[in-house]
Amino acid sequence: MRITVVRMTRVAVIFGALLWFGAGAVAKAQSLYEKSFTLAADGEAQLALTASSPNADWAVKGREAAVVTINVDGAYQQDLFLFGGASAFTYHLSLGKLAAGKHQLQITHNAKQSAAQAGAPLIQAAEVLPYASKDTRTQLAVAHAPVLIARLDTLGRFSDIPLLLSYEFVPGEALMIRYSVIFTNEDGGTQTAALMARWGRATDIEWVYEVTLDAAGKIAKAEYQGSNHRVLPFQGEQLAQHPVLYVATVNNNFADQPFRKEAQTMRFALAPVEHDSLKMTRESVMDLQPWSHRVMAAEILRENRIAKTDDEIAGLSGMRLKIAPFRRYLYLDFDGEVQNAGLSFLVKLKGDAQWYASDLGNPSFRITRNGWARTTVRLPRVVEAAQIEKLAVRCDALPETFTNRDVTPPEPRCQVKAWGKMFLLKADDTPGAALAFKTAPLSLRVGEMREVTR
Repeated sequence: MRITVVRMTRVAVIFGALLWFGAGAVAKAQSLYEKSFTLAADGEAQLALTASSPNADWAVKGREAAVVTINVDGAYQQDLFLFGGASAFTYHLSLGKLAAGKHQLQITHNAKQSAAQAGAPLIQAAEVLPYASKDTRTQLAVAHAPVLIARLDTLGRFSDIPLLLSYEFVPGEALMIRYSVIFTNEDGGTQTAALMARWGRATDIEWVYEVTLDAAGKIAKAEYQGSNHRVLPFQGEQLAQHPVLYVATVNNNFADQPFRKEAQTMRFALAPVEHDSLKMTRESVMDLQPWSHRVMAAEILRENRIAKTDDEIAGLSGMRLKIAPFRRYLYLDFDGEVQNAGLSFLVKLKGDAQWYASDLGNPSFRITRNGWARTTVRLPRVVEAAQIEKLAVRCDALPETFTNRDVTPPEPRCQVKAWGKMFLLKADDTPGAALAFKTAPLSLRVGEMREVTR
């Protein structure tokens, strides 16, 4: 299934007068851009905002990004990090449910939350458009998309910001919609080398909210992912039908109530995109928004987690925090099934006798979950696709975990049921063309390694 951004039509929106405020000396809450717009009917609206931050660079401390605040009809809507930097970039945001009629959009510079050396932001264009999908399920998915409140300890640090919001329809008799957030990284939880081996990324992807709707479209059940990955009933505030959830832990789990009501923080409302985890990895959402790979790489570089020499790279234990530059990894998607075993993938380069393994020789880095997954194989240097000669899959038993000798543990086995895309990153840290291999479903016994040729 192709990931799609919900499309909008211009027909139902009549734009009023456009007021432009030039970017001069910037003060707190300086108005950068104002625009009136008229909606022909009540409904969910989206903002496509094209902006730049001329002196900003997400990879450089002190210059990370300028921040703008978005107001509608004089009321606070949300904040936005202009992580695209000096280049004009279009950000897609949700404005929630708005009434038919005339409205006023205002964009101001949030100097307090901006990086000190990022400079004044520039607004190139802003379009407010209604969601135009005629599909009832899509309309409901957009209407129930969560609004996020920033984690307090990320303010001023330009860390762990939400980049993308996705939703999927969970199979079943009732209409169940699950939402996931892609953060630039996670300050706590899984360390970076393990993220790359087990998840194929340094971003953090967390499911945030799940809602079940009855035949009339009313909420029958609503849950969210609380701290320690607990599934909890949602009992928090809603903006129209949008649940408000607070990023509450350093590994980006959530709360439905603020810890400190007096605390000033930031609100984010991202335009949701659809994906299907039964047909693709969650990381595929990033691939169709390739700029997200670049932002991920920039944040890890700024946080000094990219090794300058091989001696700094996480070794067998995986406990060193630094990883190789992202272009030294092969990215690989597959649909797997394991039982009391773990999968790993290996790459052989032309003219090199060594096999390079995704698990780095660390059993805890193997893939032990079922379904679509992504992993990476760290290579000794940046290579071109033509230099990759062979790929292999290996199945290994898990460390002994059964203590009840009266219970026979399940027989270890591994399957690769389907293959997804394989790619290297380009010079700008975005995904390159898919690599072609002669792939087919594989079943492996413990200790077995099977080669795949090009």
